[in-house]
Amino acid sequence: MDAREVIERFVRAASGGDEDAAAACVTEDAVIVVPGGRTLPPGPAGARAFAAQHAESDGRKQSVELRELAQRDGGHWLASLHLASTEVATGETLYEFHVGGVFRVEGYVISRIEAFASPREAEAALDPQSR
Repeated sequence: MDAREVIERFVRAASGGDEDAAAACVTEDAVIVVPGGRTLPPGPAGARAFAAQHAESDGRKQSVELRELAQRDGGHWLASLHLASTEVATGETLYEFHVGGVFRVEGYVISRIEAFASPREAEAALDPQSR
């Protein structure tokens, strides 16, 4: 499995609320940062918490679809994703928008995930000029 495949696998697992599969994709000390700068518990516990956010709850389900993935320097990958919240009983989409993510992959596992409110914010985070 290469870096692209592990990211795709993590996104599928998180979107499906599969906590164990998401946890298997990250290092023991992986850092996961969600929009607003909040850091989840490190490693597999954080991956499980991230996936749990996408599981069905109160008759609603959040799903995430990877739209674009581009390798950048230093093991970083820039992702553009589509996030949707759906009413399970009716299939009605409650809201949807594009979000961004930056993944750092070491070997065949993810060591850092940073989620952003937009793909533009994710790209800016990787731009050395904006640091």
